Amino acid sequence: MKFQKLYTVDDIAMMTGLTSRTIRNYLKDGKLKGKKIGAQWRFTEEDISALFTDKSFENEVTVSKNKMVIDFLEAKEQSKVSICSIVDYPCRDRKVVENICQEMIEQVNSYKNKDEIKFSYQYLKEEGKARFIVIGIPEKVIELLNKIK
Repeated sequence: MKFQKLYTVDDIAMMTGLTSRTIRNYLKDGKLKGKKIGAQWRFTEEDISALFTDKSFENEVTVSKNKMVIDFLEAKEQSKVSICSIVDYPCRDRKVVENICQEMIEQVNSYKNKDEIKFSYQYLKEEGKARFIVIGIPEKVIELLNKIK
């Protein structure tokens, strides 16, 4: 029996660059479907894919991702060496990159200090590619980028 991977609100927020509160608002408004397990909402890949087909959602994610990069470029003070990497991964089938994305989320979730890394993912259907944005200290960024094959 194969278990289906379930994502949390925080996982979706990490993938999209949106806040957890924004994701919860999508849930409340009925734009995002999921199942409540205990006290937490859980979402399948199909639930997330349905949300990504909403054009207004896709536009909001794009704006959020662009803001991540602009914030990095315009940072006035930094206490650590930091890098920003944008990877465009050509693929016509979203399923091809879902496993890569899942591995990256699991890696980010394993870090004790979540402030050392920012990760974002977006599948751009019309362009036939997935876009990964990774910002953080070099060791963590390199570790995450090594998940992309």
